[in-house]
Amino acid sequence: MSYEQFDRWRHTALTTQPDVTVVIPAYNEQHRIVPTIASIAAHMAASGWTWELIVADDGSTDGTPAAVAALGWANLRVVTSGRNEGKGAAVRRGLGAARGRAVLFADADCSTPIDELDPMLERLGAGADIVIGSRMADGAETAHKSAARHLFSDALRLVVSATLRVGVRDTQCGFKLFDLDVAHALAGSLTIDGFSFDLEVLHLARRWGLTVAEHPVAWFDAPGSTVDPTRESMRFLRDIARIRWRGLTGVHSRSMPEGRVPAQPDGDLEPMRLAVVTPVPPSMTTLNEYGAHLVAALASKPEVGELIVLHDDLPAGSDRPQRQEQVRPVAAWRFGSWTNVVRIARALRRERPDAVLFNLQFATFGNGRVAAALGLLAPAVVRRLGIPTVVLLHNLVDTVDLRQAGYAKNGLLVRMYTLIGRSLTRVVLAADRVAVTIPAYVDILRDRYGASNVYLAPHGVFETANHDVSVPDGPHQILTFGKFGTYKRVDTVIEAYRLVLAAGFSDVELVIAGSDAATTPGYLESVERANNDLPGLRFTGYVDEDDVESIFRSASMVVFPYTTTTGSSGPLHQAGSYGRAAVLPAIGDLLELIRDEGFTAEEFDVDDSMSMAGAITRLLEDDGHRDQIAAQNAAAASALPLTDIVDWHLSHLAALSTTP
Repeated sequence: MSYEQFDRWRHTALTTQPDVTVVIPAYNEQHRIVPTIASIAAHMAASGWTWELIVADDGSTDGTPAAVAALGWANLRVVTSGRNEGKGAAVRRGLGAARGRAVLFADADCSTPIDELDPMLERLGAGADIVIGSRMADGAETAHKSAARHLFSDALRLVVSATLRVGVRDTQCGFKLFDLDVAHALAGSLTIDGFSFDLEVLHLARRWGLTVAEHPVAWFDAPGSTVDPTRESMRFLRDIARIRWRGLTGVHSRSMPEGRVPAQPDGDLEPMRLAVVTPVPPSMTTLNEYGAHLVAALASKPEVGELIVLHDDLPAGSDRPQRQEQVRPVAAWRFGSWTNVVRIARALRRERPDAVLFNLQFATFGNGRVAAALGLLAPAVVRRLGIPTVVLLHNLVDTVDLRQAGYAKNGLLVRMYTLIGRSLTRVVLAADRVAVTIPAYVDILRDRYGASNVYLAPHGVFETANHDVSVPDGPHQILTFGKFGTYKRVDTVIEAYRLVLAAGFSDVELVIAGSDAATTPGYLESVERANNDLPGLRFTGYVDEDDVESIFRSASMVVFPYTTTTGSSGPLHQAGSYGRAAVLPAIGDLLELIRDEGFTAEEFDVDDSMSMAGAITRLLEDDGHRDQIAAQNAAAASALPLTDIVDWHLSHLAALSTTP
């Protein structure tokens, strides 16, 4: 580097448009931002280009902006909103402030050395609109990449290839070069504030018909990363849903502001013949409603040419699922039967689908322990038949309080069933891949069982969220919804309701909607008899799928009288879909889950009627507070519709079905 060139650059402001702008997003980078700036300045001053440097600060609290400003360099600027909004928001500000004919965005950790810019500028000059650094292109070099980041990166590439189809192998490398017009167009069009903004950049580039070139780069995993792969995968899925939605609704234009012609869509992939093993309504088996919505979401996807639904034998006289254009229902197993694994294997050997998805929890195939355990052998057996197999597992025995859930009463039985449950977990993990709905479950399966074939797939909501949080006129209906008698018992909510009435709230009703859990027949009937003197108490019995919305929309709030959790809560996602406030027990993994997904609630102490009554009362007394909770839940629900979550499953199923 010529010191004279550098000295001139730092003391004399440019008066003409520079050749290059380098944008560095930064959040709390006080200890390495100055060395990073020095490294970039050393290279750029020796290059012969005219250039400027912009630090796009993301509301740092450690003095990062002050450290940059203290340098006092004429062609170094800090742009900031003064608050922490996310990496995407910081990059957006930096791109919008750039003046150079070419604009580079580079991470503050210098994982990609600045000298990789030189050949990328050549490719930009040769006609590319965007040149992205790639760790997957031929000739790329990576070093010190942790196993967690390898796994996370592989998962990202898989889901992106199946959902957004942006046409590049490495979307997340923090080293991207843009033509100035493209940089400014992106600054005005990007909406994702978090780390997934790279996906939106490439999604827009494809919609706008821009030329994107991948350039192999050297890259090393700089220490100090604060990315949590499990948590970020949840946010990543949510961002994909938002990107897809904004494209469908016109938020993302089909052309750049200058009116460039969009690219032609990629050629269609050969649709899959997919099988799903799941209960469906009017079955009384747990997960039947989820199964129905899962089937509908899969059937809506162009990637699925035929969907074979292997459902349980339904009660005599019930309306069986009807064959649709590409959905073919097949009765292939019976709740409580010891022969389900044989029946399912025979059906799948006859159908020979490209892949199969099992929608399971530990009691899917029966209340009896033998029937339930034998049924869980099915995924491993089917895989041995050569059919790619994915299991969507909604609960783990490791997280269930077996006493509270009604499976065992004494310590010896609890230990025995826990050992059996863990053995069955290992059997389920013999599937090609296993999806779970809670981040903590991913950690348990990887850390305790050594599983490497696990991925996170949030529960998802069944309907498009209704952001109308207004409640109907008349008495405030307090709703609880589900299958009751084990870890979901209504005794506490009834006692809390009595306390609410005693506190002077007369314009209220308690609606208990749902049926008995399979292991506790007659439970709700006995509770109803014991409380027939209680005014405003109503039991609806089983709620038909067509009546679910009206049940939720008639309520002012939804109460969840859980004493433990066995997985993600379907009724909570439904409450969000219909814009309803929630009252939830302070169970650690449940609260962690809902916060990760963006939901919120009034909380109460587990199995404490006085605490629950207090939470209900706070919502009855403050309509604004209730509506605020309801609005946040509706927003969270709209970010994770099941129709987007199934793309995550399809990406894994497609990858398995096309692997030699």
